Amino acid sequence: MAVCACLPAIARAADTPAAAPALQLSGDIKPEVRDRDAPTRIRADQLEGVNQREVIATGRARLTHGDLSVKSDRLRLDQVLNELTAEGTVRLERGKDVVEGPRARINLDTYIGEFEAPRYSFQRELLAVRRPQSRPLQALGQADSLSLEGPNQYRLSNATYTTCLAPDPDWYLKVRDLRIDYDRERGEGTNTSLHFKGTPVAWVPWMDFPLADSRQSGLLPPTLGTTSLTGLDLTVPYYINLAPNYDATIAPRWMGRRGLQLGSEFRYLESGGSGKVSGEWLSHDTVTGTGRGLFSTRNTHDFGNGLNAYLDFSQVSDRDYFSDLSTRITSTSQATLNQQLQLNYAGLPWLSSSFNVQRYQTLVGESPYDRLPQVKAAILVPDVSGVSVKMPLEYVKFGHPTKDEGERVVANPQLSLPLRNSYSFFTPKVGVHLSQYELTRRTTVGSQSVQRSVPTLSLDSGLYFERDIDVDNKDYTQTLEPRLFYVKTPYRDQTKIPVFDSALADFNMSQLFAENSYTGSDRIADANQLTSAVTTRFIDNSTGAENMRVAVGQRFYFSDQRVIMPAVLDSGGNVVVPAETRREGRIADWLGAVSGRVARDTWLDNAYQYDPREHRTERAVLALRYQPGASQVASVSYRYQRALLRDLDISAQWPLGGGWYGVGRYNMNLRDHKLSEAIAGFEYKADCWVLRTVWQTLLNTKNQRNNSLFLQIEFNGLASIGSSPVQLLKRSIGGYTKLSNNSSGDPVFGTSADE
Repeated sequence: MAVCACLPAIARAADTPAAAPALQLSGDIKPEVRDRDAPTRIRADQLEGVNQREVIATGRARLTHGDLSVKSDRLRLDQVLNELTAEGTVRLERGKDVVEGPRARINLDTYIGEFEAPRYSFQRELLAVRRPQSRPLQALGQADSLSLEGPNQYRLSNATYTTCLAPDPDWYLKVRDLRIDYDRERGEGTNTSLHFKGTPVAWVPWMDFPLADSRQSGLLPPTLGTTSLTGLDLTVPYYINLAPNYDATIAPRWMGRRGLQLGSEFRYLESGGSGKVSGEWLSHDTVTGTGRGLFSTRNTHDFGNGLNAYLDFSQVSDRDYFSDLSTRITSTSQATLNQQLQLNYAGLPWLSSSFNVQRYQTLVGESPYDRLPQVKAAILVPDVSGVSVKMPLEYVKFGHPTKDEGERVVANPQLSLPLRNSYSFFTPKVGVHLSQYELTRRTTVGSQSVQRSVPTLSLDSGLYFERDIDVDNKDYTQTLEPRLFYVKTPYRDQTKIPVFDSALADFNMSQLFAENSYTGSDRIADANQLTSAVTTRFIDNSTGAENMRVAVGQRFYFSDQRVIMPAVLDSGGNVVVPAETRREGRIADWLGAVSGRVARDTWLDNAYQYDPREHRTERAVLALRYQPGASQVASVSYRYQRALLRDLDISAQWPLGGGWYGVGRYNMNLRDHKLSEAIAGFEYKADCWVLRTVWQTLLNTKNQRNNSLFLQIEFNGLASIGSSPVQLLKRSIGGYTKLSNNSSGDPVFGTSADE
């Protein structure tokens, strides 16, 4: 029969309230409060000792003190020092921490002591303010010895450490001297090697790492890859945690074919805004023999009272910088770099305005016009005795190295009378487009000063019909929405007006209901036309979601086209874009679109443009996506534009069995018989790690083929090694799901670099 003893706590003069803990970086780990006045209870098969001095318990012995529990074959408690010695099969439990070993010594007041040959498992909970979806912080391993250095501090000698919770973990750290501090959320180790599948794969003489997703200065995992343009590509970033709301990263990068590049990035996060400043510098490119660099900054700030600012500025040393030194699709296909400062004001309900200065660095093709500056305002009064009043205003000073330059002022006052009820709407609208041009350089035919006034009348009307239907024993609401849109704009001669920012708008379902067939303000199309369209939608009654939409429309013209867009010339006078072909006939192309969910796991997105005059297809987009679950997606799309484009795109992420997944993309230009991009690779998801290996071939803006190889191993709760293909896969495979084991990843602002 077990014997139980309850021992009163021994009061000491030193038991004074502890000082307040220092501020922590995150404060997200739940504190554990110890109560020194908590009673100490001992239960065992046999108890003996001297009252108030010593207790010895043998046979299924167990001691509890507050949140501490110790089980052993034999326990000895020194009541004077309040120190416990345990021998035999010792198991210590405190909260969710567990340590087992043959012998232990622990001071119950200070939680200072030591364990011989321990096996340990530590667990801490994160507060929901940081990561509501996060799993608890868990780690386990064994050591020659473990020192207890306080309620949340451990020191281990010749230890293993892993966050892989399997009985035989696939990976672990082997550390000569390991310190774990849960108060500061930090781990520190010397002579550390990473073992994967029983084989050491990396070694560092010293390491300092976060135990949670907190930010901490130190080396980040290196990235290693290879491309045909850079050769072997190795980046070793160093992260600097400057303050809770800003940080920096320095990233030396060695490219076997190019040389050593130094990159850096500074980021900040304030209550009113955020921003990033980054740069790269390659002092001597061994291929080109020149120095090459990049500077970029992007910032947003909210000053309050409706005023906010945006800055986006990027510049590179030469036009081939991205195509030679970057493997990102968004960079290798980039034609211009934005250099823009914009202020926006929306502090009044009837007024919005902006001030914008914008230039571009052109990497491919002709330079667009700079806006130096652009000032816009819009006055909107939605209800004046039922009439809506709107007046957009704009002033722009356009700059260009070789073309027309000058100023343009535009005002477009509009009055409309929206009439609506539950089954219909009718909106008559009248406006006038007023423009004034003052040119400082004229390279095209015309005077330095040009004025234009173009009135426009439009009538927009539609009906709504609904009915309940049953599809596969599921209730839906089907709508039928016919719509008519009439526009009348008289002809004005605009051949003497320069073209700064206008172009022919894309002909699609939304443009069918636009008053002007051109973008920008330099061309106002003459119009006497009627658009008719009908849309039907299928709405799931149980969720309110739109499952399917089918639309068809056509435009009818009552007069011939007179205003056309002139040819676009380069700086040498060569035609870049030919002049617009004048429309013939009184009917436009038919437009049709079908999009939505055609089956439980299948989505369709199709669009079609048909020329009834020539009886031919002008454009078509056919896209089909099958996605029965996470990490299971296959899609195929075909894009066609007569005489310009025939493109086939196939992509997929699919489980192959046994934890393996295949990923791939095939993008073929059928018109030119060129492979635009191909991606092929595999992913493997184990309990505690993820492997990704991906090969990519891509045509860049110089029509050069760049081949890249990505290889990455992501260790649960530790880091990733290698070059990550995750952003590439997200960009290239619609519906791609990142395989993850909740690894800590990039510590910058507590997020993963791939998210």
